[in-house]
Amino acid sequence: MRPRRPWALAVAALTFAVCSSARPAAGTLAAQDDPAIRAAVQLAAEGRSDSARRLVEGALARAHPGDSGYVEALFWRARLATYGDSAERDLRRVALEFSTSRWADDALLQLAQLAMTAGNPASARALAERIRLDYPGSDLRASAAFWAGRAAFEMADLAGGCAELDSARAEARGDIELQRQVAYHRARCPAALAAPPDSSGVAPVPVTAPTPPPPDSATPDPATSFLVQVAASRSDGDIRRVVDLITRGGFPAHVVSGPDGYRRVRIGPFSTPREAEAAAREAKRIVGGTPYVVRGP
Repeated sequence: MRPRRPWALAVAALTFAVCSSARPAAGTLAAQDDPAIRAAVQLAAEGRSDSARRLVEGALARAHPGDSGYVEALFWRARLATYGDSAERDLRRVALEFSTSRWADDALLQLAQLAMTAGNPASARALAERIRLDYPGSDLRASAAFWAGRAAFEMADLAGGCAELDSARAEARGDIELQRQVAYHRARCPAALAAPPDSSGVAPVPVTAPTPPPPDSATPDPATSFLVQVAASRSDGDIRRVVDLITRGGFPAHVVSGPDGYRRVRIGPFSTPREAEAAAREAKRIVGGTPYVVRGP
């Protein structure tokens, strides 16, 4: 049996990716055209991944290669895949063979995230930048800039990463969670690389580097502490499963409701970014998906 790649694309990635990472409707029932795909996504959200995959395979077998239903089923087969290599194969087909489909930019973003998880930031950056070059009207442009910025940091290109994050910040005005992620990573940028004023002539508010509490502080100060967002979902069942997993893994979980209808599972607070990043890696091992660090409270 082939070893699993580090990127889990099953229910956790389907339902909880933040950010990651996909267009706002991705992962919701409203995002699918085929009733079978809608049913598959619902089954996956309920934890019935095997049944979900069977439905998607059936939809793929019935569809005519090349039509929109075929591409849609191919995309969701990748999102529900158990192994990263099979997911990558389907995503590349969507992105390359069906580059004019509505799923192509999303497939590129998923590939960029996969490349980052596999430790290939150069490929991740190229894939994310392709979204911005080839799909100027995509609603994933801000997310693509965010991942390109993170990849640039991994490649030791501080100036390029800060520029990408500035683009993400400017284009993610309606996405609060993405703005929080951008702000966290943008804290690495020195003041000399601050973004210039936008078209309104008003310079963006600078993001200052986080200041950890004093070493002798027994309890982290919420104003200067860090949390790890483990998952986000509108489903009570999803939230209960994540809370159960993360609690059994040894972390106290907090559930936060947002004005967008999503409930977010977070752990912490932690006194330093290093502690929070270590907790995020452990949470990923326990739950999957893409846990990430946010500022408290």
